[in-house]
Amino acid sequence: PHDGLADLRARRLRAVGDPTARFDEDALRMIRAVRLATALDLAIDPPTLQAMTARSELARHLSGERIAIELEKLLATDRPSRGLRLLLETGLLGVIAPELAGQVGIAQNKVPGEDLWDHTIRTVDAAPADRPVVRLAALLHDVGKPATLAHGRFHGHEAIGARQAAEILRRWRIPRATAERVVHLVRNP
Repeated sequence: PHDGLADLRARRLRAVGDPTARFDEDALRMIRAVRLATALDLAIDPPTLQAMTARSELARHLSGERIAIELEKLLATDRPSRGLRLLLETGLLGVIAPELAGQVGIAQNKVPGEDLWDHTIRTVDAAPADRPVVRLAALLHDVGKPATLAHGRFHGHEAIGARQAAEILRRWRIPRATAERVVHLVRNP
């Protein structure tokens, strides 16, 4: 009844009806849209994408558990960088993980023209998809760098990053055993 088959043929993800109304009903639909577009290699319909950007602040009211479930599924995709870029583009990343959004524009000496955020998402893609703890640690491995940047260096970013990672994982209600493993990997690269 909503032309879903035509959308699938066009490789398009579109909200049913008014996207703003759908996201007002449940803000998790925005994060789920990013995850589905990534997992199924779909383009998000422009009006849906615009509504996601306009309503991204609604994600602030989502429970950490609901966010974590979608992020875990996103990180399990073949190329999570695509979804992570969409989270940034729509403003959702700044709402659910402002520490990660803060990596944008931070110079990184590893690959010319690549900032810290580019490095992070490239690292996530390189981590094995069948190792969720490693993928999550890859996402958070340099989270402490923006706070420690001085004179082009990141002194002590591992310790600061471990504390920030622990806070993010607590907000997302990641089980303690998993969080401890991720924090250990962030602290000990």
